[in-house]
Amino acid sequence: MGKLMSSPRATCSILGWDPRQTSTSSSVGELNANCEARVMDDDGVYEVRRGQRGELWVRAPNIMKGYWKNPKATKETKTDDGWLKTGDIGYIDEHGKFFVVDRKKVRSYHRRRKNAVVVT
Repeated sequence: MGKLMSSPRATCSILGWDPRQTSTSSSVGELNANCEARVMDDDGVYEVRRGQRGELWVRAPNIMKGYWKNPKATKETKTDDGWLKTGDIGYIDEHGKFFVVDRKKVRSYHRRRKNAVVVT
């Protein structure tokens, strides 16, 4: 998942595959135990329905508490109830598998600066 700011191994610790299954899609997997995720609308107010795209938010015991000595960045990235706004655009299919298809921050940046190259 893009740039999850929870740990260097966020993709492995938030989402994964049941070892008894074989991936036949571009899914990044399903939620691991003790992890929560939701896909939110553009305003971050409502959770979208399964199959619809939105920003992926995650909450788990292994998610960062915040940015070191940067409360402003922490406030922009985490909600008061502990959800981390990943900046990843994705959706959940009918089988509970997660798909990441874009980056929210890159899309916003490109709207402001024409022909810019951004590495995230």
